[in-house]
Amino acid sequence: MKQITIALTLLLGISLAPAQERVSPEQALRLAKLVGADTNQLKGTPLVTSVDLEKPVAMRDGEFGGMVLPQAKLSEEVLAKAGEQTVAIGQLWLRGLTPMHNGEAVSESKLRIATVKTPEGDELKVPQCALGVRRLAGGELELLVFGKDKEPLFKVALKRIDAKQETPLEMDAERGDESAQVSLKILGKYEAKFKVTQPEL
Repeated sequence: MKQITIALTLLLGISLAPAQERVSPEQALRLAKLVGADTNQLKGTPLVTSVDLEKPVAMRDGEFGGMVLPQAKLSEEVLAKAGEQTVAIGQLWLRGLTPMHNGEAVSESKLRIATVKTPEGDELKVPQCALGVRRLAGGELELLVFGKDKEPLFKVALKRIDAKQETPLEMDAERGDESAQVSLKILGKYEAKFKVTQPEL
């Protein structure tokens, strides 16, 4: 559990351990450039996305880490127009972690696995999840998290909040014994909660 705690702390930018290391904006931009080097891969998610590579949020701790890329021109107006058709809000990249659904770790077979080439010439295989929002018949919004298929891995209700945030997408987490609950905040106006954990071997 120690490894997942450190990984989540660095991935989500929360102060749970002194060893955390948030990637500087300059380093985050370099990472965004790396994942954006393959345009077909970057835009090849089942939910079509066009992310803003100038507004990444990235964390790392050794072999663990992650990055969030918001959808370009993501705004309250975009969310207000959401209907039955899913509206893309960005991408979530994970390393050493996987989302959970119905209390179980999502298997790699259901994830979209992207290849990222490092400056040293190595190739990293990491999950790439597209994020979208859809409006239900009753008017409520829900978050959809996509793996490799056009059907989402899972859906989570969005609730209204009123918070200040520097980037379009922000996250924090509360750890438990076997997993951590993630709170994803969108534009300081909406929040969704879901769980992540280490992938099963």
